[in-house]
This record gives sequence, structure tokens and C-alpha cells, in this order.
Amino acid sequence: MLTSTTEMVAELDREDFVRVDEAARYLKCSERWLRDGCNKRGFPHHRMGNRLVFSRQDLIEIAAIVHQPSRLRSRRHRAVQKRTA
Repeated sequence: MLTSTTEMVAELDREDFVRVDEAARYLKCSERWLRDGCNKRGFPHHRMGNRLVFSRQDLIEIAAIVHQPSRLRSRRHRAVQKRTA
């Protein structure tokens, strides 16, 4: 049984956020890719102490970011277009 307010808040925090390993399983990606995305690509995330954690909304936003079609064409596609023109 929880005895103090601090313990109750800590329990709520644990339930509302997931760790990197759980988030990676949900997104079907590697932990390294997810960490790099937070550090380099600006994926939404939170830090609790020195731990990287994600809310449900963070995971939804990351999935939306990743699944956006790229507006840039690949180099190969541009090269093929030049040869055929």
C-alpha cells in the first residue's frame, strides 16, 4: 500500500510514461534509432532524472513524423530522370 503522496505521484509517473525499450517495441524500431531521433531529429520525449521516457502522445507523434512521405526525391530517381530526358 502506498503511504505517502510522493509514492503515489511516483506510481502515477511510472504508469503514464514508458521507457525506451518499451517505446521501441511499440514503434518496431531499435532503441538506438529512437534515442538518436530524440537527440538529433527532435522526437518528442521527456526526461525523468537521467532516464528518457515517452508519453502515449509522444509515441503517437513520433509515429506520425516517421510515416510522413519524404518530399525529397532520391539521388537515384533524379539521375534516372536526367538520363531519360
